Amino acid sequence: MIELTNENEITKIYLHPEDKFNILSPDKIKELIYCFESIAKSEAKVVRIYGKGGSFAVGANIKQMLSYDGYTAKYFSMLGNKLFNLMGRIPQIVIAEIDGFCMGGGVDFASAADFRYATKISKFAHPGSQLGIITGFGGTQRLPRLMKHSSIFKMFLTGDMFDASFMEKSRFINKVFDNYEEMNEYVNKLSDKIAIKNRLFLKELKINRYRN
Repeated sequence: MIELTNENEITKIYLHPEDKFNILSPDKIKELIYCFESIAKSEAKVVRIYGKGGSFAVGANIKQMLSYDGYTAKYFSMLGNKLFNLMGRIPQIVIAEIDGFCMGGGVDFASAADFRYATKISKFAHPGSQLGIITGFGGTQRLPRLMKHSSIFKMFLTGDMFDASFMEKSRFINKVFDNYEEMNEYVNKLSDKIAIKNRLFLKELKINRYRN
């Protein structure tokens, strides 16, 4: 389930796990696309994404993917890319707040945000390589633009799980916090600072960033 709140030109997206984790299923991605398309037309200046239940997002359901034929797999990949490209195009500043597991497509999801913050208990991985597959959501393109090449190579090559400190040193995470309360307080202040800025200024700043 996806929950949206709006206050003081700040939109918050809460991802609620349907089972144990926030899985980026085709239906959930479609719902997120609809959310971001609606937000793009709104007066919001900031979008904050937070995954509840101990996971930010964990990507696709591997068991479900095993049943996909080539056309279905391609459609799923295009769907994920549509969402993440949309996040880069909307005029709002997108902030990912990670407090738990961020795996596979969830890492790609976070990489599409403008800022990424995490608690020290958070764990990151791209485990597809252990199954002989790579991400179809554009992570092989986005992550090298954010992270140190040696770190991204290690992540994709091993499929191992890494902590928030490693991801901060790798330049994926902007800042690590001891707990959710500290992260929330910091992002509250950052969001308020952004929200007082001129909307056109934020839009042009974001366009120029992704253009470069």
